[in-house]
Amino acid sequence: MKLELEPKLIFWITAVLASGFGLAFIFFPQFLYELIGFLSDEDGYLMVRFFGFAVFGVGVLTFWARNAELSKTREAIILMLTTNYTLMTVTHLLVMFIRGPPLLANVWLWLIVVLHLTFIGFYGYFLIRDWKAVRVIKSG
Repeated sequence: MKLELEPKLIFWITAVLASGFGLAFIFFPQFLYELIGFLSDEDGYLMVRFFGFAVFGVGVLTFWARNAELSKTREAIILMLTTNYTLMTVTHLLVMFIRGPPLLANVWLWLIVVLHLTFIGFYGYFLIRDWKAVRVIKSG
């Protein structure tokens, strides 16, 4: 019996985590923003709330895509998630190294970076594994 890793499980995990983080950024922006080592004013917290809506949207998208069969649409969603997590990881690391010790020592921020790197690995695996099979699919 061969056990094959499918995107459904990773989509579920992404949906739960993204929805949770999104709602936390929307309803508790100051707490979450300070937890990862940043301080701001009310305008900054408004920006964090808007970011929370985007993150929540990713959670909804991955929840809806969880049962998607092999298709160009599923590949596009996986490519978007891979790109999204890559850009967020690069941004987190740049800000951490520019700001120095306060952020470099923040465990929560490092956990987020590790989580993003894990998602990049899984979604990158699905992109590479399914590349040829998706190219064979006829459009329209």
